[in-house]
Amino acid sequence: MYSIYEVLNNENLNDIAQKLNVDIEELVNLNGQLDIKPGQLIIVPKNDSVYQTYIVQKGDSLYSIAQKYNIDTNTLEVLNGLDSDDYIYPNQKLLIPKENIGIYIVNNNETIADLIDSIPVGFDNLNRLNKKIYLEPNQIIIYDKKDLK
Repeated sequence: MYSIYEVLNNENLNDIAQKLNVDIEELVNLNGQLDIKPGQLIIVPKNDSVYQTYIVQKGDSLYSIAQKYNIDTNTLEVLNGLDSDDYIYPNQKLLIPKENIGIYIVNNNETIADLIDSIPVGFDNLNRLNKKIYLEPNQIIIYDKKDLK
């Protein structure tokens, strides 16, 4: 999963890599360049305490990885920006929710009431773990499974 980062004054890729605890090489691979300037928007890996990284091994499939971590293959695809017909390859990094973290993917025309019915954790829990809830189709909603009612 990735997010957008706005480059600050007097900041270089090394500064950003150290600040976000990522490799410069990964930033270059994501953005295709080394030269950045203040105000520029770049793609950065999302460094979130709710995800862990899985390194794809030879012979892995999305299905086998999803089974190993007890998640739905659709969730794995959405988390990693993949389509069902995309190939995965050895040494590819995939985001996997950490233990006790639930992932819900918003459907068309859902309301907050629908969301609360689907994930009975209470709005405070959802609000705490999700910076913004727009209820757009395919938006990822994170919740703590320990708080399920």
